[in-house]
Amino acid sequence: MQEEITNCVVAVVKFIAYYIIWSFVLFNLGRVSLLLVTLGQYPRGLDAQRHVNQISLVGTLVLVLAWSLVAVYNNTLGVHA
Repeated sequence: MQEEITNCVVAVVKFIAYYIIWSFVLFNLGRVSLLLVTLGQYPRGLDAQRHVNQISLVGTLVLVLAWSLVAVYNNTLGVHA
């Protein structure tokens, strides 16, 4: 019985983490990035609803790129400053 409750709690936490991180943070980061790059042309209207995973993937790539730029800055300029 305790194992089933634990599995249920873990499933709920995974769902909440997925929803908050993937569907909200990364989606909005990707959407803002794509709107900036395309000068407000994409994603608009139904495109935002149809391409949720692709937009979230762009958000992931933007986040990884930002972390990489911070790491490069800290390893090159940040040490010598």
